[in-house]
Amino acid sequence: MSMSIILPTYNERENLHILVKKILKILPKAELIIVDDNSFDGTGKLADELAKIYPIKVIHRKKRLGLSTAIVAGFKAAKGSIIGVMDTDLSHPPEMIPKLIKPIIKNKADFVIGSRIVKGGFVEVWPFHRKFISKIATLMARPLTSVKDPMSGLFFLKRKVINNINFTSKGYKICLEIIVKGKYRNIIEVPYKFRTRKVGTSKLNYKEHFKYLIDWARLIRYRINRK
Repeated sequence: MSMSIILPTYNERENLHILVKKILKILPKAELIIVDDNSFDGTGKLADELAKIYPIKVIHRKKRLGLSTAIVAGFKAAKGSIIGVMDTDLSHPPEMIPKLIKPIIKNKADFVIGSRIVKGGFVEVWPFHRKFISKIATLMARPLTSVKDPMSGLFFLKRKVINNINFTSKGYKICLEIIVKGKYRNIIEVPYKFRTRKVGTSKLNYKEHFKYLIDWARLIRYRINRK
């Protein structure tokens, strides 16, 4: 089965090459799709240089348009029958990829989520405020899904799961929208260790949290209308 992995970037120059090499060591034939939101640290230029060496497709966007829309742009460009999404800050260990795609390849799942919450998963180091916000966001998602970690940014799925979805998410939690709107028979959570970023800075801020509230309200309305 062909594989595409979407790597949304914004000022991740120091991490990008390391991540690309690690992924392709595990999946040498994978198609990598880097979607860069006009990074000012040269990430986009580095992505173009890497594309001359590795099986990489680069999408340049003229300004910072948000994580969810970057992932949707990647979905549209992806050619693989299995599509994955990973953060580019090295918080998602590439070594987890075989465990995440195995249930899909064996047709035991259509959608596999890397989970920090199920037994065996955890976060390496998080400040209290980040833990608190994540907990609240997860609790808010409970009316929409029984998935333990719907806020995860690490997931793999069969292409059919996202076919014909009208994506509306503007924030950073597109996984929840796919859980609510996707076409799948079964979904599995695989535990993993969320690593602390070593270089660069987090992109989460109060604007992203506000976008989540808007996205959450849209999904609640969508679920009500479906009923």
